[in-house]
Amino acid sequence: MKKILTVIRKEYLERVRAKSFLIGTLLGPALMSMFIVLPVLLADKGGDVERTVGVIDPSGLYFDSLIEVLVDRGDDNVSLKLIESPSGSTDDALATLKESILDETIHSGILISPDFLDSGRATFYNTSVSALVMRDEVLRPALNRVLREDRFAAAQVPDTLYSYLDARTVWSSIALTAEGEEQEQDEDVSIIMAIVLIMIIYLMVIMYGSHTLTAVIEEKSSRMVEVLLASISPGDLMLGKVMGIGLAGLTQFAIWSGAMFFMSQRGVSVGEFSLDTAFLTPVILINFIAFFLLGFFLYATLYAGIGAMCNTVQDSQQFHTPLLMGLVIPMMMLSLVMRAPDSTVAVVLSLVPLFSPVLMFMRVCVETPPMWQIALSWALMLVSIWLAARMAGKLFRMGILMYGASPTWATLFKVLRS
Repeated sequence: MKKILTVIRKEYLERVRAKSFLIGTLLGPALMSMFIVLPVLLADKGGDVERTVGVIDPSGLYFDSLIEVLVDRGDDNVSLKLIESPSGSTDDALATLKESILDETIHSGILISPDFLDSGRATFYNTSVSALVMRDEVLRPALNRVLREDRFAAAQVPDTLYSYLDARTVWSSIALTAEGEEQEQDEDVSIIMAIVLIMIIYLMVIMYGSHTLTAVIEEKSSRMVEVLLASISPGDLMLGKVMGIGLAGLTQFAIWSGAMFFMSQRGVSVGEFSLDTAFLTPVILINFIAFFLLGFFLYATLYAGIGAMCNTVQDSQQFHTPLLMGLVIPMMMLSLVMRAPDSTVAVVLSLVPLFSPVLMFMRVCVETPPMWQIALSWALMLVSIWLAARMAGKLFRMGILMYGASPTWATLFKVLRS
């Protein structure tokens, strides 16, 4: 045990004293905010580029109404320009519209059908797919409102009745605690905080798992491992490395958590997003730590075994990429879990040990699943870690002193069968 603690201390101090650890600790939150908060801010500011849209309105009834609706909706980034022909011909006006779009005088154009009140038809002209976003988010809702208002006016519906029929519901969300108490809920903050925590698990498992891989390969290539194996068994050496690097990851997480808590107490906000540690309920916090530790030990153990078989980092890439997909695939399935956290597909996938750190934790954040499912995912991950440790231990014992030819999948399976 003393020898294992010595290895743990060595691996831990090597990492926390390195400049990369300090840089990563300082820049880690900034990088995560760039991936998470920045898109939110850009989504709010992304429409600031003003675009001019040409409008052909043969009936002359809808252009002014469309301008009023855009102003009322606050869509100031879109300005309308009436396209007319001296001859009064719609075909001539359409030719002028197309020419203006092609020479980039205007961004895009709309041809409102003369019988728009009855048919509701409008044609959109553009040169890029990106214009369709503006059409669907700005122009379509505005023109729908113009059509609706004009049809009500044509049917002589009183303004009071129109206002009554056009009413919209006003929503607020109340979350119920396990004790039945009511708690006001901010869905946007909850989702963003959940994604932040998942990104921490994702990035740190990959980063510190890769550290385990490179640490084993570096000591093997420098022949330092031969000296270490003279006083410690391969299994104890692997365990010490995994635990030492894992403690370094926990230290970094503790620093980030302390900084996040401090900023939340000071009311720090980015745009409309404010840090809210109230989201970190005991259930979420316990599961976060558990899935981080279980995920790290599962992947780090596999990485250590692979590293023992490889002579260079380049040799490990053929094994590294398939293993990495165990974290990439669940990240691609997050939207599925967010929409239906209790669906059969979400439940089954979240119980897969390689996927559990991401998918099961997302289920915990979105809608806490039954405790037996959480406990089952922990148990399956512990069994997987035990099996991975046995497999990695064999790879470590057999491969740590293997030099020469680059390993292949056939070599890997041969060692495991031996």
